[in-house]
Amino acid sequence: MQTLTHHAARLLAATCLCLCAGAALAVPFVPFHHVDIDTSTLGAGTAYLGLDFLSVGGATPASATVANLAGALLGSPVATGSVATDPAGVLTFTSDAGGGDWFQAIQLGGHFGFDVTFATGAGSDGSTFSWSLFDDTHYLGVDGNLGSIDLHPEAPADARLTVAPDNAFSTVRAVPEPSTLLLALSGCGLLAARRRRAG
Repeated sequence: MQTLTHHAARLLAATCLCLCAGAALAVPFVPFHHVDIDTSTLGAGTAYLGLDFLSVGGATPASATVANLAGALLGSPVATGSVATDPAGVLTFTSDAGGGDWFQAIQLGGHFGFDVTFATGAGSDGSTFSWSLFDDTHYLGVDGNLGSIDLHPEAPADARLTVAPDNAFSTVRAVPEPSTLLLALSGCGLLAARRRRAG
């Protein structure tokens, strides 16, 4: 009887593990992306960090949410278009009326970073989130955006975002990376199975 109970408990644990892992993988995985901007080679002085969320008229409804903005920020930012800021400093850009722009004075010479997440509805016309550095006369680092993330609402779930850091001044990484999440789920499953065998 004890062997039957032991096997039933193992079967129940394995079934729960499979159902939980299946449910976790069935939910659309939308990681946030961490953007790091290195201004250490651009000298000293002040410049501007620009964040833009642009869409064509009639584009699929979409939004970009920017949080954890860090670095030597100076003064008050300026926002135009469809950009809202909450009391915690989280920026929400929407595709309403073509999107919006946000600009902040910064002190060059260090790193700046932020996290960005996206939401989009069903449709065929996408939007683009981009970031740039500039002073009063020209772009810094490159002639144009340091990087961008394009939203493709019509694409399969794993291809809805196209990340294009255009240069050595900017890096983008998904957090957590999908492979890291899958590895963590696998590791939890193996630990549970090993613990069951030992107990």
